[in-house]
Amino acid sequence: MTRPVIGYVTAPKGDILLSVLVDAVIRLSGGKPVRVKREPDTVARRFDGLILMGGLDIHPSRYDASIEVESLFDPDRDALETSWLQHAKDHDLPVMGVCRGLQMLNVFYGGDLHQTLDPDMTRDWPNGPIGYAFFRKPITLTGESLLADSVAPHESVWVNSLHRRAVRKVAPGFHAIACGERGGVQAIQSDTAPLRLGVQFHPELLVYRRDMRRLFRTFIKQCQ
Repeated sequence: MTRPVIGYVTAPKGDILLSVLVDAVIRLSGGKPVRVKREPDTVARRFDGLILMGGLDIHPSRYDASIEVESLFDPDRDALETSWLQHAKDHDLPVMGVCRGLQMLNVFYGGDLHQTLDPDMTRDWPNGPIGYAFFRKPITLTGESLLADSVAPHESVWVNSLHRRAVRKVAPGFHAIACGERGGVQAIQSDTAPLRLGVQFHPELLVYRRDMRRLFRTFIKQCQ
C-alpha cells in the first residue's frame, strides 16, 4: 500500500531537531513526511494530510485582538500556515495541529485565544525549562474523538504542557474533546469530515508511549 504523503510545518528557519523527530514519527506511523517551507502554489508535490507543529505565539491580529502580553511572534509562519490551512480546506485534507498548531487551526476557523493562562490553572506548574520537560498534567476526554479512540479505554490521560496561550472560544464547526483538570480546552476536533484535530500537548515528545504512537498512526490512516 502506498504511504500517504504528510506535509508538516515547523518554524521556517531552525527547529532542526524537532523536524528530525517529527519526520521519524511520521515514517514510523506509516506516512511519508515532507517538511513544508513554502506556500502551496509553489509546491508541486501532492499531500494527503497536513500537520502543524508547535512554535512561537500567533500574532493576536490573526484573531482580531490587540497585543495584551508582549511575546515573540513569527508573522511569516502565521501567513505560511494560514495558506496551507486554506489549501487543506479547499482539497479536503485531514489536518492535525500540535500546541501552536491547535491554536492556529482554531483561529483559522474563527475561534480565538487567551493570551495568558488562568493563574489558578498554573499555580503548581514548574517555572524552569527542565521542570517543564518532565511536567505532566491530567486531561479529561469529553466524548467520542480520534484522541479518545487512541487512548481508550481510559477517560483521562497524563500529558506534557509547554504552552502559555490557550483556546478561548472554540471555532464554529469544532468542539472541545478534552479539558484540563482545572478547566481549559486541551484538544478540539471538527464536527464533520474531513478530520481536523488539534491537541494542546506535544505527542511527538511522548512517542515512547503506546497511546501517543497510536494517535499518530490513526491520524495517518485517516489520510490514506
